[in-house]
Amino acid sequence: MTGIKSFDKFLEFFNTNASGVIGTITNQPFNFQTKGFSDFKIELLESNVLIPCVIITINFVGSNDFQIQIITSKKVISSLADLMMLGTGDVEYSPEEHHDGIQEMLNQVLGSMTAELHADGITASGSVTEIALSDMEIHKDFLQDNKMVEISFELLGVESFMYLLAEPATLTTIDTLFSDAPAKPTVTTTQSSASAPKEKKAQQEPVAVSRASFAEIEEVRPTSSKGVNIDILLHIDLPVTVELGSKDMRIKEILDLGQGSVVELNKLAGDLVDLKINGKKFATGEVMVVDENYAIRIVNLISREERIRSLGPE
Repeated sequence: MTGIKSFDKFLEFFNTNASGVIGTITNQPFNFQTKGFSDFKIELLESNVLIPCVIITINFVGSNDFQIQIITSKKVISSLADLMMLGTGDVEYSPEEHHDGIQEMLNQVLGSMTAELHADGITASGSVTEIALSDMEIHKDFLQDNKMVEISFELLGVESFMYLLAEPATLTTIDTLFSDAPAKPTVTTTQSSASAPKEKKAQQEPVAVSRASFAEIEEVRPTSSKGVNIDILLHIDLPVTVELGSKDMRIKEILDLGQGSVVELNKLAGDLVDLKINGKKFATGEVMVVDENYAIRIVNLISREERIRSLGPE
């Protein structure tokens, strides 16, 4: 830990909520842990996250405003964003495809963290204000006075890192927030009757006893499979493909293919074709032509619950 009591508490809030929220969103186990604390060191970024890296700016507003930054690798960003979209996590980094997903994910973490802070009497609401890819040439000069927290976690079986950076003024603000928080009420206990001197108990009036009755418990079914919070995924683009048919071919046959070759598929002309979302069967339909473009008229569609399940990992 950092040795700064208030900052350690702040990091505990962040790590706990990040582990829970990201684990739920991605349906993967996560355990974020504070591993190191030091002055800003570009060497750690060069060795553990690689440069160019991704810088995420988070602003907290409330009784006292402050800012922190998170620096991590392109691989972490792409994998987390893809897992959020129920992919495998093994994809190439793309700012256009992944930054929006990471911003949504972290805002979910910060929303959960804000609620927990408020429960402790601390008014501070965080949100992501910027995500940028950086070669650190400019940023490293502005970050020299920052303290740097190394946070480790396992991602797809590999130890990964992110670095949380805070200015001295930020540490002071966090300390003020936690110092000014109202103390939680303490619970006092009285000496148990077992240890107290035994006294003759006064005779009590008889208590009327009757059989309890309970309403019948109705079965509650989840609205989606695997606890996926589908609302946060509704704006995300997914690849939609139509499979006309398939065929297994030997490598020699594939190498012998040339211009004009004909590959016979396993479906007859007029058969229904498969509509796939994210590589998984979603519906069946028939091929049509609309304004000189191919189109698919859906004939059979799997249920909503099955559709949500089909978007997840096997």
